[in-house]
Amino acid sequence: MYSPNFKMTVLSVLFFIVCLVSKAQTGVVRNIPTDSLVQNVDDFPYFKGGITAWSKFLQNNLDLTRTAVAMDSIAYVKYGSKQTAILNFIVCEDGAICNIEIENPEKISPEFAKAVLSTMRKSPQWMPALVKGKPVKTRFRQPVVAVIE
Repeated sequence: MYSPNFKMTVLSVLFFIVCLVSKAQTGVVRNIPTDSLVQNVDDFPYFKGGITAWSKFLQNNLDLTRTAVAMDSIAYVKYGSKQTAILNFIVCEDGAICNIEIENPEKISPEFAKAVLSTMRKSPQWMPALVKGKPVKTRFRQPVVAVIE
């Protein structure tokens, strides 16, 4: 049985870019109508600096302390020590992210969901998707995986 005082070790925080369209935001939460989204893009949006910069951003900003403290034996059985939040969000023409949602909230602990959403709201602007060289608003889907011990 795990006590709430156990030491948390984050083994990995991985983001895998899944090819869908997105929209971005910088610290400001906006709700964007989805009827203006472009689905077929020439270039997908990406975090400035690429996957290495995105991983570093997550390592510096994703605080799993509350998640680890809340992981008692019941939570470990229900959610496991490896949790994957499937994010779905929009990356705007200016690179801002908005309309951030978790597709699988029933499969991750509420504390992990809060931590991931909080981190995504802090995300700096991304490079937007392009169609014929012009930035467009699109939807993006990305898993966030954390292993907590």
